[in-house]
Amino acid sequence: MEKNLDKMFLLTYTAEGGDGFSHSCHAWFRTEDELRAFVQGEKDRGVNPEVDLALEILDYRPIEL
Repeated sequence: MEKNLDKMFLLTYTAEGGDGFSHSCHAWFRTEDELRAFVQGEKDRGVNPEVDLALEILDYRPIEL
């Protein structure tokens, strides 16, 4: 991921994997419309994601650990 990001959208969700078990997933988006389109696309594919959080990140700063 880029180091100098400004506004981003983070989605965390649970979805059934190919193994039949629920998995915690996350995805980053540049726009809210992309996030909404992703969730709708997953629903259309029959994945039926359970959204945990949809966050708007206004400023991004990497933390070195």
